[in-house]
Amino acid sequence: MILILSSAVFFYTSYRWKNQSIQYINNYEYTKFQNNLLQFEEKLRLTSSQSANSDEKVRNRILIYAFRQIFHDSAVLYQNDEELYNGTAYDFDVQGIQEQLGEVELHGKWYDADTYICDPLISKADGKTLLLFFYSSTESTTNLNYQIVTYKDVSDVLESNRILFYQAGMLTLVLLLLTGTILFFSLRKIMAPLTKLREAAVSVSEGNYDIQVPAEGDTELAQVGKSFNQMSSKVKEQIECLSTVNHTQRQLMGSLAHELKTPMTSILGYADTLLTVRLQRQQQERALSYISSECRRLSRLSVKMLELTGLYETGEARFAPTENSVKSFLEDSRQLNLCRLKEKNICLELQCEPADLNKNFDKDLMLSLVNNFIDNAVKASADNSRLILEATAEKLMVRDFGKGIPAEDLDKVTEAFYMVDKSRSRANGSVGLGLALCKKITDIHGFQMKIESEIGKGTCVFIEW
Repeated sequence: MILILSSAVFFYTSYRWKNQSIQYINNYEYTKFQNNLLQFEEKLRLTSSQSANSDEKVRNRILIYAFRQIFHDSAVLYQNDEELYNGTAYDFDVQGIQEQLGEVELHGKWYDADTYICDPLISKADGKTLLLFFYSSTESTTNLNYQIVTYKDVSDVLESNRILFYQAGMLTLVLLLLTGTILFFSLRKIMAPLTKLREAAVSVSEGNYDIQVPAEGDTELAQVGKSFNQMSSKVKEQIECLSTVNHTQRQLMGSLAHELKTPMTSILGYADTLLTVRLQRQQQERALSYISSECRRLSRLSVKMLELTGLYETGEARFAPTENSVKSFLEDSRQLNLCRLKEKNICLELQCEPADLNKNFDKDLMLSLVNNFIDNAVKASADNSRLILEATAEKLMVRDFGKGIPAEDLDKVTEAFYMVDKSRSRANGSVGLGLALCKKITDIHGFQMKIESEIGKGTCVFIEW
């Protein structure tokens, strides 16, 4: 804006300077013309008495002689609109000049009572720009009626002004382009952080929370960039937290459903037996006792499952390992899975060496772990097959002789929701959480879970405790 205003002032100054230059020339030439007229009139007065009785030709010669003495070759002399003498290189139309001037009262200056000097005209002649001065006299002055046209060539002055004007215009244009280019790239550089910030905001709104904007330096834009990066990180952190909670909730629901399935099957089996079979009182009490025991265990297990997922904490049902008889633990595991085993007529062989082996663990969680191992083994085994549940001082193992697990899937089976045979697992009601839960239970005990399998020969899952 400043450059444009400066250019406008410069153009106006150039225009004013051109006009002033013409005005200075005009004033100078006007004064010179006026002085020449004084001398010319004086010469005419001196010779008027001598030529008063002369004929017209003589008077005209005297007029021309006096004119040449004063004006030399820079003016044209007319009498009654007819050219008497022309010492210039141009032919002027005196009548046209008078028509341009119009009424004398409206143009020029009176030289004396009978003589009028017109303001100059700017005229074109032979490609030149001329400043014309016109003088008209009456007979009352010197008994002669004549007109004088003189000129000043101002072509060079106007051409210099024109060249200067164009040069100034070109310079201004170059400066405008240069300044505009500098301003464009400067503004682009200044606006670049804002543009990146806008693009980053759009990306965040589309779900890309990893994007960061440049925030170097101590400028206001850098501070805004730092604040935006902090906001983006916080949003990402909150989204990840919500995703984790959502995943945990899904895993919790799946785990609970998975863990309730086997004990509920046993409970339903005993309940159906009580309803359909007439049992002795002692057998009824044993069945009811088992149902009551399993229900209490399921209640404890559900609380512990909630604690394992980190979503629920009562302050009461914490992980608390106790010393347990391993042989008794194996028997409880078989009793819990009897109904499941009978469905496929599978024999579960128990082996405990030594027989009086004791170990420290949380019985509810470890029962859940072994139930998962047996449930998976039953799914992978054919009807009328056998399983081995073996415990030693070094490890606890469940072995089946079923389909086996492909080698490329062994490292993935402990991932939540991962299923080797998805169609078969869905048909059996599995959601792929059993071994993931087992892995968590072993980790909380400080044990190590390992899986060995061979296609067509079976799978061995064991815990190093």
